[in-house]
Formats: sequence, C-alpha cells, structure tokens
Amino acid sequence: MTFSIIARCDRTGAFGAAITTSDLAVGSRCVRLSHGRGAFLSQHRTDSRLGDLGIRLIEAGQSAADAVSDVVASSGTIDWRQLGAIDAQGRVGVYHGRRMYSIYTHAAGRNCLALGNILANAEVTEHMAGAFQDAPDLPLAERLMRALEAGRDAGGEILGPLRSAALRVTGEHGIDTCDLRVDIARACAVADLRALHEAWGERAGALRRVALEPDSVPVQRALFEASIDRINLLGLSRRFPTEEHRDSWTVIG
Repeated sequence: MTFSIIARCDRTGAFGAAITTSDLAVGSRCVRLSHGRGAFLSQHRTDSRLGDLGIRLIEAGQSAADAVSDVVASSGTIDWRQLGAIDAQGRVGVYHGRRMYSIYTHAAGRNCLALGNILANAEVTEHMAGAFQDAPDLPLAERLMRALEAGRDAGGEILGPLRSAALRVTGEHGIDTCDLRVDIARACAVADLRALHEAWGERAGALRRVALEPDSVPVQRALFEASIDRINLLGLSRRFPTEEHRDSWTVIG
C-alpha cells in the first residue's frame, strides 16, 4: 500500500525520495539516502533494518543490484518485502517478494526508480517515472514531488486515504536540502506534502545559513525584545544579561 520514487540529480550529486501510503509515518521507516552515493527503499511489511543495511552496502561501494541481492540474502522473511536501490552511476536494483499478493510494479528511468505495492493498477509507477523525466531542468525535490502526485493521479494504492507522505533530498555538508514529513493527514497526505514543500521553499536557504553561517543571520527584533521583556519580568537579568549586551547581536525588523 505504498508508492515511492528514489532518484539522483546529475548536477548536484544529491539523492532524493518521495513516498506515500495509507499507513502512518512512512518517512521514518522506508527511505534511506546517502549524498553522492545512493538511495535505498524498503517497503511492504517494512523492516527498516533492511534499508539500513542496504544504504551501508551502497556507501561501501556496492552497485545497487549487488546491494539489493545482499539484503535479500540477509533475511529469512524477505518474501514479504519490496526493495529498491539506485547508486552513484544511476544504476538500479529491485526485489519483489513472493509473499506479495497485490498489484506491485516498478519503473526505472534515467536516474530514477519508482516502486509500488497494493496498487490500484499496473501503470502507477510508469506514470511516476514519466513525470520525473518530463521535468529534467527543475530542482530534484520538485521533480520528486511531481512524480508522487502523478502516482496519486494515476490511481495510487487500491484503498485510501493516503495518510502519510515524505519528501527528502540530500545536500552538501551532511545537511539535507529538505526532509519533509506528513505523518498523519486528515484528507490526502500528498496534498499536505505539496503545501509543506511550497512553504519550505521560502525557508530552505535561510535555515541552511543558520546551520553553516550562524553569525551571518540577524536576530528578529520582535523575538529579541520579547525575550528581554520576559527576562526582566521574571527578574532573571543577572542570569541572562541580554539587555546589558545588546550590541552583541545584529537585530533587524
């Protein structure tokens, strides 16, 4: 009851994934990424340890296909699982367990792999891979988001609603470009993820500066003054002498 896509960006070396399901909190369980090295999916009666092993093998230099083969060999319950991987050369590896009873498919394109189970039809993943490849000049996160929406619009999973979804793209310095999750949605998790992605687009650069160049990011005046007022109200100015050292911060707004 999950459909997903993993992909690689030629320009940046980033890897990303978009995924959705009618279960809860899919983003924490199924996706494993490594910047510049690869991506690994473990879904359908998910065992997240398989994804952990798969991405370690890819990081160690194995191809996507070899990593999937070794993960398959590592588990006595592998027949319940669905696995997918993509490596730094854009090669893919896939495994569909024999205990899967539903419509399950995958579709590989240039630098992408779409994977799904308990699907409404056999064309869902083809639509996903097609949507990803139709927009080669867009940022990786947007391409992944469009692919996920294409999967939903092509029928998605057989029973809904889609209750959780996630969008993640790796970045330099070990800091993801985005790691967005809708863990429980009242209506459609993919629609909620789209709204979150659009809101995040305005914040991504600033939050990256906070991580890498904190001294270059000014303090918002409203927060600064509210903090001083609260310190004074509680009689904590000796413990927190912010007002006395105002010139230590660059304040705007």
